[in-house]
This record gives sequence, C-alpha cells and structure tokens, in this order.
Amino acid sequence: MSRDTDRQYVEALARGMSILEALSRAQRPLSNGEIAVATGLAPSTVTRLTHTLTHLGYTRVAQERRGYELTLKNLALGYQVLEGLALIKRTRSTLRQLTDETGETSALAILDGLHITFVDVCQGSNPAAVRLATGGRMPTAVSAGGIAQIAAMDERERRVLVSQARSYLRQRDGNIQAFNDSLAEAMETGIAIVRGEWRTGISGLAIALEIDGDTAAISIAVATDSVSEATMRGALTHTLREAAQRLA
Repeated sequence: MSRDTDRQYVEALARGMSILEALSRAQRPLSNGEIAVATGLAPSTVTRLTHTLTHLGYTRVAQERRGYELTLKNLALGYQVLEGLALIKRTRSTLRQLTDETGETSALAILDGLHITFVDVCQGSNPAAVRLATGGRMPTAVSAGGIAQIAAMDERERRVLVSQARSYLRQRDGNIQAFNDSLAEAMETGIAIVRGEWRTGISGLAIALEIDGDTAAISIAVATDSVSEATMRGALTHTLREAAQRLA
C-alpha cells in the first residue's frame, strides 16, 4: 500500500521524523533552509515543524551558529530502546570475547537505510585499535557491517538498497567497483571485507546474523596499516565465523 492510499498514514508525523533524522545524519546544527534541502520539505513546513520540535524539547537553537540541533531528550528514547533490545543482550558477551581474542574493536551494527548505526561497541586493547562510538553512524555502502546485511537480504529488498547505495557512491565519487566486489564476496562467503573505503587507514570485516527477529551484523574494525588483508581473510574471518556460530 502506498502512502497516498494509506488512510492511516500520518504525513505530519513523517515530516517531523524526517527532520530529526536529517539532524542526526548531519551531526551539526542545520538552518531551516538546510533542513528543507535535506528533507525535500517546503521551507514554510520546516519552519513550523522545527518550532514545534523545539517547543517539545527535541530540538533547540544552537548557540554557536544559527540553526537547530538535537537535544538530550532524544537520547532518553534511544537508551530505552537499547536497554530493551534482546539482540544487544545476546551479543554483548560475544563482542567482549571477540575483542579479548583479537585485541581489536568489535561492534554490533544495525541497518538504517543508507547508513548503519553501532548500537553496541567493545573497544579494542591494541595500541592501534580503531575507536568507535555507540550510536555512531557510517554510510552503508562503505561499511563491512552494512554490506554484510545487504548480502543477507532477500533478492527484492537487496536490489532496492544496492541501487540506492550505488547512487550514493556515484554522487560522492565513491568507489562503486569496490562496493560491488565486497558485496559479491559477502553473498558468496557470508563475510564482508572493506579496506579503507570509509576512511583511509580504517578497514573492517563483518558477518550478518538474525536473533529473535532482529537483523544486525557483528563487525571487527582494524587499522589498515597494522592488520594485513591476509590476516583479515584468515585469522580474523575464522574468529568472526566462530562468534556467529556461537550465537546461532
């Protein structure tokens, strides 16, 4: 059913949520004009919605520049979700074990359209370990966790997201061939490997899993200069598969 024919669909609520999502992706204050461009909403609509969201306490006017930013009230909603998410409870000990065995940072990532979000992170002990933050986001097309989850989708759903990911890369002069190669490998082996596509010097590998109806990916982030591709495809891949098998 499309939005146009769904009489239960509340367009005003959807527009308000799109503003919160745009501010979350930007990770900096946005003016009403910038929000309008990011969401495709009319400037007059954005003005009314940002006024309402500020009145409710979900956004505020940034002090350092003209624009709106998210408030801590949004975290209150997020933490309640994280605390109740069975997937996190089931995987937390596995993340700790992964980090203890490898010394590298491990994380649980969920798919959010063209981005993934790290909902749980265990920081590595190695001096060169990559630092990730719980709640941090990364473009799906350049992340091992995102590609692993795309590979695990049914064909129809995967086709849509692959098209969107390629369009995202094309608009940013990204490496579409690297994305295609990583996706093909993940569909064949179940393991997604990305070398330096998100940021120079940072690589990762991931495997998708489903627990209690929730889909996510367990990933290991590594410093490209200190961990070779052979190690990623060998010892780290073996350790990651064992972790997924324990959860299964």
